[in-house]
Amino acid sequence: MASLQAKLPVMKLLTDPQYTVCDAWGVHFPGAESPSTGTFVVDRDGNIQWRRLGDDKNDWPTYAEVVAALH
Repeated sequence: MASLQAKLPVMKLLTDPQYTVCDAWGVHFPGAESPSTGTFVVDRDGNIQWRRLGDDKNDWPTYAEVVAALH
């Protein structure tokens, strides 16, 4: 994670090895090898302003969708 963070300094990357956040946000299913895809826009107060949960591991929002969510 540290090497990826160095490549993406404008983003804050976090890990969740115990799936605590993934469970709370609905992207981890017990017994699954890894969490489902999910993209969240969180405001400065910690509130989720937008989310998109993916149907499979390659189901990510477009940049346009994320940019629209930021406005």
